[in-house]
Amino acid sequence: MGYLSKAARTPYTCCVESGYQILAAVTPCRAWSHFLELQKNQWLTRQELDDLRWQRLKQLFTVTHETIPFYRNLWKSCNVDPRKFDDLSNLLDLPVVDKQILTRAQQEDGFGLSAHKGYDVAHTSGTTGIRFQIPFTFATFQKKYASHLRQMYACGWRLGVSSATLHYSGHSQFRGKYTGRADDREPFMNMRESALSVAHRRRVLVPYHGRETGDDEQVRAWYTTLAACSPYMFETLDFNLPILKDFIERYNLPRLHIPKTFVLGTYSPSLRCELQRFFSTELFNRYSPHEIEGVAFSCNVHRGMHMAIDCYHTEFLDRRNRPVGPGEIGEIVVTDMENYLMPLIRYRVGDVGHYYEEPCTCGRPMPLMGDLDGRTRDCFQTAAGLMVAPSQVAAILQDEPEVVVFQAAQDQSLAVSIQIVFRNTTGIEETGARIRRRLEKLLGAGIPLSLNPARSIRLEQNGKCCFVKR
Repeated sequence: MGYLSKAARTPYTCCVESGYQILAAVTPCRAWSHFLELQKNQWLTRQELDDLRWQRLKQLFTVTHETIPFYRNLWKSCNVDPRKFDDLSNLLDLPVVDKQILTRAQQEDGFGLSAHKGYDVAHTSGTTGIRFQIPFTFATFQKKYASHLRQMYACGWRLGVSSATLHYSGHSQFRGKYTGRADDREPFMNMRESALSVAHRRRVLVPYHGRETGDDEQVRAWYTTLAACSPYMFETLDFNLPILKDFIERYNLPRLHIPKTFVLGTYSPSLRCELQRFFSTELFNRYSPHEIEGVAFSCNVHRGMHMAIDCYHTEFLDRRNRPVGPGEIGEIVVTDMENYLMPLIRYRVGDVGHYYEEPCTCGRPMPLMGDLDGRTRDCFQTAAGLMVAPSQVAAILQDEPEVVVFQAAQDQSLAVSIQIVFRNTTGIEETGARIRRRLEKLLGAGIPLSLNPARSIRLEQNGKCCFVKR
């Protein structure tokens, strides 16, 4: 175990890890064994990783063709048989599926789930408009948990070390407490909560659960809890951290020191540096949609995220489903090589992103993708009809020190309206002029722009704050 992080080694950590090892040896709770295998995989040579991915893809295609009527019929209708593929490039011949297609297939029992027992389901958050559910067996759930652990260990955290989370009101961990939706829950919920409480020492903060941001008493509770529990690792969404920073500054409170922070979202480089400085923290990111945990994770080099090609095959495609080049923004399409109960093969997640060609200097040969560029549906359109990723719009506002939180929305006429919560009233005109100039350069001078100071930003139905939306 010498390759594991030593940054947070404690007697309690050793005890928990030993307990996980025993569970993996004598019970079906085999997450630790899977985790150790994943830890070794990330240091294989690139050729070894490529070979492992191809072997797992071939096995997935064979089993899926034999056991899943939906894919067998879909592939037959497209006159393609992936069992005969001999190269990774052949995957381009397979049709791309999305949440709508898969939901219809579920309703028609195209995955044969009616014949299976003993599985549980996870739900997507609904940010893309569709709440998609995906079934997991207990064995697959253990593998997804192992992928989660690999992401966490990459930042230096370990089991038994204190952590805290601040998500959104619609997150499954709250079981519908704030949304009233009974299906808001994680698979194998009781076991999951026990592990997070005992092994992760996780403190769950109460998220915004009203209709908008701006509740200082709620933010005060975040601050008080974090100051009292002093977590080694903090996991939160992108909009929470700037709001917490602004609250601390306005009330002249002692700053928090959080060694490691996972922010599920994308910041501009300037805002990222400022938040790291303010909280004395090291910011990490990961790409883990509910239905496909552990697709990519960042390391301490902080140049994008390592794609877990030992578990997933990730593609970046244009609107005609053709691969884009390095650095170009494309729609993210993922093949999950672990879930055989309901395979996700060339699954369009609903996000856009980009990848890098050169390897990371940390030594992991896993290819790199950049931080997420946003939701596909929220891409803006320029006056010339070109697509602009949400991250490109958000970065313009995140670069402004006087902007706390914001929402930029483009309607069908291409007009853009931006609600902005400023730190104070001084300098609004100057800040607004800079934002306007940069947006006009990005979108084109013909796009109508309106910038509106606001006291709060309206939250989405699931409790998330969408910085950029279409």
